[in-house]
Order: sequence, then C-alpha cells, then structure tokens
Amino acid sequence: MNKNIIYSLIVGFSCSLSACSDWVDIKTKGKLIPEETVNYRYLMNNTENFRYTLSYQEVASDDIYVSDETQQAAIYETDKFIPVYTWADEIYSQSENDGEMNKVYQIIYNMNVVIDEVMDSKNGTQAEKLAIRAEALVHRADAYLALVNVYGKPYNEATAVTDQGVPLLTTPRVEGSLPRASVAKVYEQIIQDLDDAFEYLSDVPEFNFYPSKCAVYALKARAYLLMGNYTEAKINAVEALKLQDGLENLNTYIDGSVAYPRNMDDKEVIFAKLPVNAFRVESWGGASQLVLSDDLLNMFDKEHDLRYRYFTRSMEDLGMTYSGRVHYKNNLYASSYPTYETRNMGPCVPEMMLIEAECWAREGEIEEAMSLVNDLREYRYAEGEDYTLSAATAKEALGHVLQERRRELMCHGLRWLDQRRLTNDPDFPTQTVTRVFKGTTYTLTPGAVRYTFPMGELYLEENPEIGQIK
Repeated sequence: MNKNIIYSLIVGFSCSLSACSDWVDIKTKGKLIPEETVNYRYLMNNTENFRYTLSYQEVASDDIYVSDETQQAAIYETDKFIPVYTWADEIYSQSENDGEMNKVYQIIYNMNVVIDEVMDSKNGTQAEKLAIRAEALVHRADAYLALVNVYGKPYNEATAVTDQGVPLLTTPRVEGSLPRASVAKVYEQIIQDLDDAFEYLSDVPEFNFYPSKCAVYALKARAYLLMGNYTEAKINAVEALKLQDGLENLNTYIDGSVAYPRNMDDKEVIFAKLPVNAFRVESWGGASQLVLSDDLLNMFDKEHDLRYRYFTRSMEDLGMTYSGRVHYKNNLYASSYPTYETRNMGPCVPEMMLIEAECWAREGEIEEAMSLVNDLREYRYAEGEDYTLSAATAKEALGHVLQERRRELMCHGLRWLDQRRLTNDPDFPTQTVTRVFKGTTYTLTPGAVRYTFPMGELYLEENPEIGQIK
C-alpha cells in the first residue's frame, strides 16, 4: 500500500486557514478554498503562510564547529543537530517527520492553491488576481530553490537533466506518485515562476516579507549563481541593486544607543525569509547552537571589523559554560528586544553586491569587483580604520570576494550552498571538512553524497518512488 506523504507534508495548510477563520470566509469543496478574491489576499497577507525557509544546512556547513566537549555532551541524543552536524546517512527515522521539509512543502501547497484558483475567484479585478498569483509564484520559486539545494544534487550543467532533484508539485493535489524531478526541471520551474510573476509586481514592496520585482531579480541572481551562469547572475544582481541598494552602517549601532532595525525595517533586506529553526541563544537556551568555527572567525579583522564585534558574542559573555563564540545578533536575540526576530535568510543588498562582484572577478574585471567589495566594507568597519582591499589578479580578486561572502553572509543559509557549488571550482575548490564529535572523527570530502541531505525514512517507506540519492 502506498500511503502518499503529500498529505503529511501539507496538513499545516488547514491550520493556517483555521488561524484566519474569524476573518476569512472559507468554503470547502473537497479541499479548503477561499472563494472570494479578497480572501486570497488575506491568505497572502498572513506571513505565517510563507515566511519560513530551511535552516539545518547551516549546521552542516564548515562555518559551524562545536569543539567544546561539555557542549557536545549536553546535546540531546534525539536532537537532529547531531546527525546533521555529523553528515549522517540517516537524519529522520521511519517514525519521524522532517519538520523543516514539511514546513516548506506546506508553503508550496498554500501557494499552489492560490496559483491554481485565484484567477477563478469572485468579486476581484483582473489586476488584483494577477498580483496575488504573482506573489504566490515568487514564494513557490523561493521554496523550491531552498529545497533543491538541500535535498537535491548540486547543479551541474553537464548532468542536471538526469541528476535527481526533489518532488515537484505545481498543483494542490494530495494523492498520487511522488518521484523526484530532475535538478534541471526544478530550476526550470523556479525561473519560469519568477518570469511569470515579474510583470504583476511592484518594484519594491511596502513590507519586505512580500514579493516584488526586486525580489524576482534577487532570487534569479541567487539561482543563476548556483547554476554557474555568471552572465545571468550578474545581470539580475545589477537590476536588483538598481531598485534597492541601501546599506546599514554598523557604526550607527555598535554602541547600543540605536537599535538595529527589525527585518521588516531593514533597508538591506530585499525579501525576508526566516529559518524554521532559529538556534537563538536566549529563546532556546539549549546546547545546540551555531558555534562559529575558528576557520571563519580567523577571517575577520577582530579589532576593526564591526561584524565580528556586533554579530558574535563569547559564550562566557552570555553566561554559558561552553567555550567559543556563537552567532548572535544582539539586537534581534537579546531578551529585551520585543520582537524576538531571527536572522534573515532571504536575498539582501550585500548578497547582490557580492554576486555582482564575483561575476566581475570571474570575467577578469578586477577594478569593478574590488570596488563593490570595498563599498560594502566601508559600512562594516569602524570609522577611521582602513577597510580597503586590493587585488593584482582576477584570481586574487575572486578570493577576496568569496572570503567577503563568508564574512558578510555567515549564518544566513548560504555557506552550505557555496560549498556545494564550488566543489569543482578551478581556483577555489571546496576543501575537505573534518569534525570530532564525542570522540569520533567525521569527514566530508568535496562532492560527497552527503552534500545532499537524505530523505526521511518515513517518506521513503510510504513513497519509495522518491528514492534516496546515493
């Protein structure tokens, strides 16, 4: 018997609708359908329906290293931090749901309902319906971009047509076979969704949790970079920056007299997405935290780079007994901050600047690449300190860009993706990563199968056609 897992992946949709039941008139026709156009708008305005994205890839990346034996011993054996951190062949057993995957497929189901039905809804204008559908397309594209870069094989132009990606659902169905689509097919759907949405969106949104033309450009820039299509990546990054290019000067916030803006108010955030698992120090209080590796921390000018001073805290400073430093954005994670927001995982202005810079460097345009890097660093260094970097060769410029990506975008979900895409880079290939956890040594070599997260055993039992990537 093949009990399809689609239902388990999308059960949260009914919950998200019931949360709105006091102010949204929901009719049921075999599935939950908001009949009026305005109800689709209400659904799209409820950020709980779409604002989350995958986060455990952060734990697997080489930016994280839990070396303290006391902390290792304190992590619960049932905590998924451990199998992710040690690149295990199995993360979720036959009795466990993959909560992160479920959350993102719930988003896809929500968006599929809107895409499939809003154009036939009642009492709305054509323009309103097209705008709502466009927003849903962008959220679906973002969800699949996250999924295919964690649960699918890394993009390789030569093999993408046959490489296994993830199950690709584009209609709100809850039954049927669930094979993986190819990596090429998933990316094709991502780009198609973004292209179809573009015309009907505003240049920039009123609130950055909502899609916009700028978000379309930014997501395409990220997708094309991951595909190794540097021409298209640069084109889209440039267009995104034409619409939004504001940077936050860390000198404004370093003394604590001015609060760093919330995600919603952060002028750097193009399209806000929050991690399913925040790993926040104060809100969690557990041992599973994003302890930054020495390899990453040693890349900072610890005296003058305000990112080191502002975005990290020693565990001792936080009253914890473990050694090392943790990713910690005090304005968001401090117990006195009322929103308890976490870091943004969606596209942002610095990411677009660094994508453009990387593409320039790969084209041999050293001056253009280094100008962008230094424009960003000016807002990250203490006033009066020398923040400039220079390069004599394109390879040196590319090295600076990749290092700046790692510093600037730490703990924003992208390092794991960079390790995947740089496996065969001729100048800066991914390095072997080694970890010792509770006395056992674990090694992840470039191109290893565990650069793709394993599918939960429960899902394979119920839908064996998904298959495990080996």
